[in-house]
Amino acid sequence: MTDRSYARSRIMEKKNYIVGIDVGSSNIVVVVGSKNESGDMVVEALVEKASKGVNAGMVENINQVSECVRAAKMEAEEKLGIRISEAYAGVSGAFIRCASLSDHVYIREPQNGISQSDVDALFLRMKEVVAPENEVIMERIPQRYVVDGNREVADPVGAFSRQLSATFNFILCEKTPLERLNMAFRHSGLQLAGVYANSMIVSESLLSEDERMEGVAVVDIGGSTTDVAVYHGNILRHIATIPMGGSAINGDIKMHGIPERNVESLKRKCGSAIAEFVSEQKLIQIPSMGHRTKGVLRRNLAAIIEARLTDIAEFVKAEIKDSGYAGRLSFGLVLTGGSAAIEHIEELFHRVTGYDVRVATATSGLEEDSRSGIECPEHTAAVSLLLKGAEQGVCAVTPKPMGYVAPEPRTPRPAGYPYTASTPTPTPTATHTPSQMPTPATTPEQNGVGNTPVSDAVAEPNNVTPSATEGEGSSSGSTGSGWGKFGNMLKKLTDGINKTFDRADEDDEII
Repeated sequence: MTDRSYARSRIMEKKNYIVGIDVGSSNIVVVVGSKNESGDMVVEALVEKASKGVNAGMVENINQVSECVRAAKMEAEEKLGIRISEAYAGVSGAFIRCASLSDHVYIREPQNGISQSDVDALFLRMKEVVAPENEVIMERIPQRYVVDGNREVADPVGAFSRQLSATFNFILCEKTPLERLNMAFRHSGLQLAGVYANSMIVSESLLSEDERMEGVAVVDIGGSTTDVAVYHGNILRHIATIPMGGSAINGDIKMHGIPERNVESLKRKCGSAIAEFVSEQKLIQIPSMGHRTKGVLRRNLAAIIEARLTDIAEFVKAEIKDSGYAGRLSFGLVLTGGSAAIEHIEELFHRVTGYDVRVATATSGLEEDSRSGIECPEHTAAVSLLLKGAEQGVCAVTPKPMGYVAPEPRTPRPAGYPYTASTPTPTPTATHTPSQMPTPATTPEQNGVGNTPVSDAVAEPNNVTPSATEGEGSSSGSTGSGWGKFGNMLKKLTDGINKTFDRADEDDEII
């Protein structure tokens, strides 16, 4: 049976497909999956292409991004004999932040205790909160409930109290990155089924219930950004984006005369996060001009990688401290993303942060045979989108017959951001004035938005006041103002490297 006839036979099975597309700064990954009879996700196709036109999570060249997405989509379509017209996507960058807000409702029948309808009324008020003009609310996450006497409860239903207070964490994203991503997908012939913050969905696909309950931080080291998400008490408490990732390591290596085409393979195959673990005499041969080769001491390569990864680890440590949960992460750190595959990276992060560290890939919920093909942590974001999409609904995917005409774009699902630019913002139906979310700060110090004690932050029902101090569940400076506090820490990258890259006389190892 030919590949084409095999693909056609698969279409006859009338599978319901879910499609996730991770538009990163280094690579674009398209993954297509479907659920089997037991409910596990089967990865039907995974296509990876080099990315162009994306910097730090922001689409900067619509034509380049559209071309890359279209090429990856078409290859996936050819493998399966289908036409993809809808997909889920994720976003990551300094344009995503979190902010906390507290509110309360009065209990209708306090003599009978708090009912579910009282909790629903509080949720309704939070749904009516209005984001700043240039942002949209992606998620609303309850952080804590407080009843009379400032007593915190995990489940308020049934508790006796005259009023119920709550603090919510709002995940906000600037409109411009979402609009550009939507435009790039439309130019590629795709409709967005949903857009989610990568830091959130990656954590959901990697962590166990015990890890989320006892405390853990997920660190996703991407191409030009590193996402940090902190969990405690089974609740997402904090997210942040560090404007540095694996491409910074590549840039450092390239500065030492290594051809760009060899940098990534050199880092992956021969790199180490701890220089002392590498032999001082080991040489790596790299093709250079003509028939000549360039020799690289593997210890020198590891020293460069260690210097940059140490900076990233220090930034991560600072973010965890800013979250207010530094002393409550019983399960330490979980690393993922492309650079998490570098040898000895767990030991480096352990040395810098003091936490237990493990490297993970998104395999939970996948069919056993599908796990072997996505064991590399660089595919975690794309597979996480696939798993998140399975919770929301299937994508618009059809067979690919001759003369196929793409269907009209569907109205986006309510999950995530309403991506059609012409869609008006729904007008709240509440009888009280909707609350206004705090606007992003202009300095790292001002950008932190914390959780003021609920007794101080609660306002009257028609006058909800946002919290704006640093603390638990807060946003750090990195999420609102780009580099901010990270700039001063970038001066110590390779100062300790005294050895140079020497031309080799023997072929110890060839890249």
